[in-house]
Amino acid sequence: MTEKRSSAKPISWLFLLYFIILFAERAQSLIRAVSQGGLFPSTFDGLVNLTAILSLCAAVIMLILFNRGFLKSLVTPAEPDWTALTVTSGVILVSGMVHTEFTIAPIQFAAYGMLIVAMILRAAQLNSEAENRFSLWYSLIYLTAFSMAIPVVYRSMIEKSAMFHFIEMDVMMLLVISFTVMLRRLFIGEGEDLLMWIPFLIMAAGDAVVLWMRWTEEVNTFVLIFAVLSAALFIAGKVIFSIKKKS
Repeated sequence: MTEKRSSAKPISWLFLLYFIILFAERAQSLIRAVSQGGLFPSTFDGLVNLTAILSLCAAVIMLILFNRGFLKSLVTPAEPDWTALTVTSGVILVSGMVHTEFTIAPIQFAAYGMLIVAMILRAAQLNSEAENRFSLWYSLIYLTAFSMAIPVVYRSMIEKSAMFHFIEMDVMMLLVISFTVMLRRLFIGEGEDLLMWIPFLIMAAGDAVVLWMRWTEEVNTFVLIFAVLSAALFIAGKVIFSIKKKS
């Protein structure tokens, strides 16, 4: 137990870096938008800017009200409340999944890198206690691929763009929720089988619709690659896990 608690500190600091970097990038985008035309120059801009603002405000409130253990874990051996921390991570992630006017993608990816490293460290922390270590690490790989298959809400100029933006936003929100559910399971020590049917079906159907609707305008190659990779990992994992259970 002592080893487990002492290793929570670097994970907590990685979460803190994730919050700070993503918040700073999102804030600069919104501030620049205000200084150069306002937050609502168009319906789409108003939608993504308002979504980002609500996400950031909600995350700050959650950090203050529900994550006192997390703040304490930055300087003491105490473990944070993993549920509160991962849910807060999902809430702020929403802000990064909407493409605002002055988005700086490399900075966002740096923030997501902090979260992925935290996921790896948590899996390593739980490795010795896992009943099936292969399933734990396989699930981590699947979760990482799944996170990359969440579509960012981009502006579209297709004929039915308003409907597309509505669908795109809904798919993004559902997949962020799905990712957060699996992230929580990993961090509370229930991450040995994250191949859950409902998140997978939402990803497969949601990504297919978003990609299809915008196919003639622009193919989102990044989401396409990781959606296919996630599907391959899910199917292969289901077969492998089933064989291992029988043996």
